[in-house]
Amino acid sequence: MTHQFLTKLLEDADVLVRLDREVVKAVVEGDFEALGILLPQFREKKIRVQAGLSQLPVVEGVTVDESELLARVQRPFPTDNVIELSETEIGEKDSFYELSEEEVSELGSNLFYSWISHYEYIRNIFKVNTLILRTTIPPSLRQYIFEARNCFALEQHNAVISMCRTILEAAAKDLCEKEGYFEPHVDKVIEINPEVFNQLIRAISSGKLKRRAVKIYYRDACPVVHGDRSVNADEALRILRDTTDVVQELYSSHGS
Repeated sequence: MTHQFLTKLLEDADVLVRLDREVVKAVVEGDFEALGILLPQFREKKIRVQAGLSQLPVVEGVTVDESELLARVQRPFPTDNVIELSETEIGEKDSFYELSEEEVSELGSNLFYSWISHYEYIRNIFKVNTLILRTTIPPSLRQYIFEARNCFALEQHNAVISMCRTILEAAAKDLCEKEGYFEPHVDKVIEINPEVFNQLIRAISSGKLKRRAVKIYYRDACPVVHGDRSVNADEALRILRDTTDVVQELYSSHGS
């Protein structure tokens, strides 16, 4: 984040707050001509502020006033209520904030493609192994695997490791259910902690396979999940591949 970027964001945020006050004043005074001018200006400025904030997961080193200003623009405005009421009254099908194709294209270039392009996404997703099984798995486990692959393709490497741990937990629970070690939990939540995972993985694996699962869960994933370290692309890919290999071997070893 450059100083110039933050300065412009703060200026836009200040204008947004001012426009909100002017909209409220126009509503109170019944100045519909002014509203027709102010509402589009408010919309444009709010989208710009949101776009700027979306590029900043954290803002550091600002003053108290700057902090309060940026916090304010992330909360609903009275103008938002005015827009919502007007849409309801006239039966608007599309939201006032619905982005046009041109706006999506422009913001996409600034937000998404400044971070990653479809070229990187395709190159990354091609590196990830696909899990091949002779059986079906729970929808939740399938979703976790899908999300882990996408996290890697989108270069969210620490998130990949967190998902790998979740994948191992979900697979261990599913196989323990299938082996009859406990009743299918359906909607009941089975809480997993390191001690419980150790019991589950020990029940469905042994030898080298068990050691591989334990290594991923404890040595590779735990430090990342608990905020003690980060991983790079190579580490994330290795751990994701190891995880899918272990899950595939777990299901294969149980005739699935």
